[in-house]
Amino acid sequence: MKIKKSYPLLIVTIFFAQLIWGQNSETQNSKSNQTTLSRSGLFIEPSIFYSTEDSSIRTSQLPILNDDTSGNTTGYGLGLRFGGHVAEILLVGVDARYAKMKNDDSFYRDVDAAVYNIAPMIVLQTPFFGVRLLGSYIVYGENDPSNGSQGIDLKFTEVTGPRLGAGIYVGPISLNLEYQDLKYNKTEIESYGSFAVNNTTDVDTTTKGYILSLSFPIEL
Repeated sequence: MKIKKSYPLLIVTIFFAQLIWGQNSETQNSKSNQTTLSRSGLFIEPSIFYSTEDSSIRTSQLPILNDDTSGNTTGYGLGLRFGGHVAEILLVGVDARYAKMKNDDSFYRDVDAAVYNIAPMIVLQTPFFGVRLLGSYIVYGENDPSNGSQGIDLKFTEVTGPRLGAGIYVGPISLNLEYQDLKYNKTEIESYGSFAVNNTTDVDTTTKGYILSLSFPIEL
């Protein structure tokens, strides 16, 4: 008889235990979701890339030629994005790149060039099939080709321009395609033939083209 009389009390106890446990579980899940949404930290993203671009040098502004020249430039390079991320969705930081290029210009001819640039950047990682949207604006860098036709040696500086693209994030790798439109606002004439010149002119040089890259995002 005593055992039977304890059934209602046992049922009420179990009911309140489940109610309290359910509330605690919801609170913990809510806190966990808030933690996930507010999660932030640092990241680095090394990359390797291939670039192909059309180039143009306004050599008519130089005292050497009367016409502008054009060509193309291709090559490989290394890059590094680094900065901070918010909720694993928004990445903000700096994008630095270095490349060894091959310039083939109608006047400058076929020469090697060292190219680097630095840009503030932003990356939006969407929830749709791992798609990422990439945007940056180059604010510093140079393009330094080796000696060209007739011993002329130029270096292009004060670069600016946008770089926009998209990527697909699969596991630890992101495959990215970007388009950039850069303008070099200064040209240093380092030498002409056997004569050192070391003169700076306002010669406009542009490069426009595509960059295909593999990058490896790492959260710190």
